[in-house]
Amino acid sequence: MINLATRVSVSFEDKVAYLTFSEENERRPCTLDWDVLKELRNAVSQIEDNIPDTRLVIVQSASPKSFIVGANIAALEELNPENIMEWVRQGHDVFLRLRKLPIPVIAKVESYALGGGLELAMACDFIVATENAVFAQPEASLGVMPGWGGSFRLINLVGPNRAKQLFMTGEHISAKQAYEWGLVNLVCSAEEIDEKLNEIAEKIVQNDYQVLAFVKRMINNISDVRDENGILLEEISSSVCLNSESTKARLNAFFEKRRKK
Repeated sequence: MINLATRVSVSFEDKVAYLTFSEENERRPCTLDWDVLKELRNAVSQIEDNIPDTRLVIVQSASPKSFIVGANIAALEELNPENIMEWVRQGHDVFLRLRKLPIPVIAKVESYALGGGLELAMACDFIVATENAVFAQPEASLGVMPGWGGSFRLINLVGPNRAKQLFMTGEHISAKQAYEWGLVNLVCSAEEIDEKLNEIAEKIVQNDYQVLAFVKRMINNISDVRDENGILLEEISSSVCLNSESTKARLNAFFEKRRKK
């Protein structure tokens, strides 16, 4: 098994929790697998235990190569009709726990947020990105479904027509375009992003914790029913796709290409 050694850690400073993905080999991008999902679940539990002392979460990557570029190769190779539903459910479970935290959650995106990485960013309350950030939902090229909320959260943010465009083409869009479409809340230079996040954090922690928790719950409740239907559809369609000969052929070709590198 190829182990890309992405790890998840959480630290606390001045009422802010920093949830950080890091890669032991800096030449490799951060990815998601079963172990990373478990570590992310544990990190969210630590944050839950520190509320209300913690008033804001910033989700970030320490890798210069990426925010997160989706599932790693080993995880993809392990997927089969018997475990695909559990894979989808585990991702949904931890992303929902992050989304339902009663405090604001910001995704700090400085590079590639692809597939499951974009889905993680969309599970946050809003996204702050640098000018060189890139976003995409390229799953269809491999014959697999966006399985962790991408199929419905993207619609909520950019509308159905643009969501179809991103899914059906798999194209990469810039931070500027993502901002214009409503996917990203703020775009700034790499040199400015920490200062901008500090300004946002100062404003958030000055507000009443309980009011923000109620407002977040009320806004999220508007889409919760549709989200629940979307989760079920993603589970079913992920299983159907993985059983198809087309998907098997696409994945095998992808694995073979990666092995030759």
